[in-house]
Amino acid sequence: MAAEQIGTLSRPVRTVLRSGCYVTHDHGSYEVTSPLRSGGDGPARCGRPWSCGPKCSPPPSPANAIVGFGKRDVSYDQELPIPLTWIDAAGTRTDVTGRAKVGKLNDQHAFLRSDLPLRPGDVLTFGIAHPCTAFDKWRLLPVIDTNTTVVDAIRTFF
Repeated sequence: MAAEQIGTLSRPVRTVLRSGCYVTHDHGSYEVTSPLRSGGDGPARCGRPWSCGPKCSPPPSPANAIVGFGKRDVSYDQELPIPLTWIDAAGTRTDVTGRAKVGKLNDQHAFLRSDLPLRPGDVLTFGIAHPCTAFDKWRLLPVIDTNTTVVDAIRTFF
């Protein structure tokens, strides 16, 4: 692509689109605002981080749990991760949409408020907002099928 003069800049520049939203959507703001919403022919939702949780037993209080991912792992600049699924030790999957909420993140942990009887060894999946930031944090993203088997990988170049 040849560099082109834009506006009144004194030097030629190359315009580069860095948006991940033409490939994926999120579980937050783009899901609501984009004309290319998920479902149908639109882009798929962005990755779903998985986390073991809670990190301690019993959790700090019945309504609070500390789970194993943080700012270094997930995008959080537009919205905090959204709890989607709880998988207990027996493998039972439960949709937790609206029943749990991440209230805060630090570097390595998420602080979860919920009414779920979480136990160590349980797994939680989350939706994220802002795919670009997620692609920036991970250089290789596993692709899983409906059985959660890794079937491919996507290399990112952000």
